[in-house]
Amino acid sequence: MAWHAAPTFTETGVVSVAGTADAADGRTLPATVRVQVTAGTADNVADDPGTTFSASFTEPGYGTAGLGNGNLTDKAWSNWKSGTKNTTDTLSVSLAGQKMVTGVKVHFYRDGSTDSYAQSLQVQTRAADGTWKNAGTAVQVPSGSPAPVVTVPVSNADTKDVRVVLTARANTHMTVSEVQVLAQAPGQSSYAAAAGISVNGRPLAGFDPGVTSYLTGVQGQHQEVTATAADPYATVTVRQVDAKSGTAVVTVRSEDGSQTRTYEVVFGR
Repeated sequence: MAWHAAPTFTETGVVSVAGTADAADGRTLPATVRVQVTAGTADNVADDPGTTFSASFTEPGYGTAGLGNGNLTDKAWSNWKSGTKNTTDTLSVSLAGQKMVTGVKVHFYRDGSTDSYAQSLQVQTRAADGTWKNAGTAVQVPSGSPAPVVTVPVSNADTKDVRVVLTARANTHMTVSEVQVLAQAPGQSSYAAAAGISVNGRPLAGFDPGVTSYLTGVQGQHQEVTATAADPYATVTVRQVDAKSGTAVVTVRSEDGSQTRTYEVVFGR
């Protein structure tokens, strides 16, 4: 397959990209791929398989294994130790692959009646040259109950490694439930429409995605209706011709499940 240069995607919707396919007999055939363009969204990529967590220090029994388990209220990591407490510790996240990181969210855990949270935190991302760069300035962490959740915006850092430098409150240990790393991801479309409907393999004449009712001169109950969604990620279901009404029903459900559109094809008797 060889695809022509894709256009700049400036609007959401379905875009067709043309190309050619090798027929393996010296010929090339025209080809088309449909691309669903959606508004971007922020997705937590720290729970992707292959992500690893580490810490500069951990209390025995409360390591980093639970920092990406999806439980936002458990006691996952702690740096408690007897005697003098650490004044700072670092939680590091190595993602499964390079991502365009847009933010970091830290869910702290309240250990008993203690504000066992950082006094402040600094998010850093690793640059291509291996150096760590501050993502903005240090952020103050609120005290009190319930345990705070601190979200730090990151200005689209293309990176695989993120860390959170925690500065402790005076002589107080720190506990964290979860560290989430937000990265750019495609959103899900709410577009529900058919690109085409066919009867016995023949495209329905005069089909328009915005018109939902059709009368065909084809007669008889034993007809096969098929349909294709305009959005390649939408789902299509077809209820074949009803014996009493002589009607087939096509339903298109959007990728995000929020919208449906129903088409009726009425057959002659």
